[in-house]
Amino acid sequence: MIEVNYHCPECSAVNNAAVREGGLAPLSCVNCDAQLVPPSDAILDGRVVHCLVCPSTELYVRKDFSQRTGVAIVVVGLGASCIGWFYRHFQVTYAILFATALLDAGLYLLRGSLLQCYRCQAEYRGLADLQGGEPFRLETHEKYRQQAARLAEGRPASQR
Repeated sequence: MIEVNYHCPECSAVNNAAVREGGLAPLSCVNCDAQLVPPSDAILDGRVVHCLVCPSTELYVRKDFSQRTGVAIVVVGLGASCIGWFYRHFQVTYAILFATALLDAGLYLLRGSLLQCYRCQAEYRGLADLQGGEPFRLETHEKYRQQAARLAEGRPASQR
């Protein structure tokens, strides 16, 4: 069973869906009842090779760990260590920094991985094998970010 988290292309509502490999039923939005019909060849041998939400085939593997949480842990640890440094408690300062790094790394290692679409940011959890998946590529991400910016601006890419 694969869990898909996605934003509806019609109303941008956040949706969760459970998908079985054998029968790809249409994904239905909980807010506007829009139907997304996934391609029949989207899941092959337990691997998602095509996004179920958009026509993209460019997917990447990332840790199922909130970047905001990781940054918040580091910022709080840095702030606390600055207080220790100000009062010249150097052992406390280094202990806080070490504990912060250990907590962040521990949480990162304990979390599993997920597959994410560059174009629509749909997230796929519950996949058996993500070891062979593509890692994040900044140039691919930037391509889709620029495309979204042009579409939001209302001008086609050919007019730029």
